[in-house]
Amino acid sequence: MSAHPGESDPPELSVVIPAYDAESTLGVQLGALLAQRPAWPWEVIVSDNGSNDGTRRLVQEWTARMPELRLVDASARRGPSAARNIAVAQARASALAFCDADDMVADGWVEAVHRALGEHEFVAGPFEGARLNSDLKSSVTWTAQTDRLTVKPGLEQFVTAGSGNMGVRKAVFDEVGGFFEGARTAEDDDFCIRVQLAGHDLVFVPDVVLHVRRRDGLRNIARQSFAYGAGERWLSLRYSLLLGDASIEPSDPSSSDADAAPAAGDAPSTRARGGAADRLAALVRRGRTIVVRGVGFVGKAFRKASTVRRPGDLSDLVWRLSWSAGWRFGHVPPAPPIVPPAHWNGGRS
Repeated sequence: MSAHPGESDPPELSVVIPAYDAESTLGVQLGALLAQRPAWPWEVIVSDNGSNDGTRRLVQEWTARMPELRLVDASARRGPSAARNIAVAQARASALAFCDADDMVADGWVEAVHRALGEHEFVAGPFEGARLNSDLKSSVTWTAQTDRLTVKPGLEQFVTAGSGNMGVRKAVFDEVGGFFEGARTAEDDDFCIRVQLAGHDLVFVPDVVLHVRRRDGLRNIARQSFAYGAGERWLSLRYSLLLGDASIEPSDPSSSDADAAPAAGDAPSTRARGGAADRLAALVRRGRTIVVRGVGFVGKAFRKASTVRRPGDLSDLVWRLSWSAGWRFGHVPPAPPIVPPAHWNGGRS
């Protein structure tokens, strides 16, 4: 069976890599994929979102060594969600895998995600934080999603995962309409929740390992965490109608509270109470609650300043302060609140 796209056998897996000005890191990711030679046909799609550097040229050069690789022009609509959606529209496999241009898939990743999607509809794997970050001068000391999926406070009915290490069957992707292109961040959390609302489980697969690259430098850390804080607040507003009586507590993944969160499989189910009219009437009240609690979270982050004793502590502090500022002051793009479908049973059984 041929492993090259364009020949008689259609690919069994489409690996999608959204890219924007990724010339400095994309080669590492492509090299990791090149080293993996599955016995079945597959394809790798780099979806260029209008890069201004040499990203496109780099991909074109790599195609000589990597026949399964192809470049897709995704400059018509901007943002990582759009880049993924445009690539998926041209993908030829019934199974999709997503990774990012600045990370590195681990050995055996292609086989592992292909095998996982043969058993499950929607999968995600762990992040490994040491391999690509040993030479960083200033970075956070923690890595999210190392041994389990994420459970959002107030949305314990669901688990979420980063889109940089995710696989989904194309039929499921199409069913929910892909990634929401109106989101600046948290689009992967939003995608995960909508897939589960449609009745499909997200399964954690330990063998699907990704080496992640952290941001280096306090300015880059602050910029990223500010965006993530705003994205978390956007997510809480978007799913307010699903919160029921659950409280909305801002919590960034670097906090000790997040580290102590229950494992995904142990998270309690909560069920939205009351009719749609009651939930809509409560939406404004919950919005006020989000802001008030967000202010308290900012104060908590400032109190952590007294704990700075090592260079890494300073990076962690900058992350927490910027995340808190993003939650409180970041721009939240408009998006209609998600109303649970009629078949939604209120959470995982």
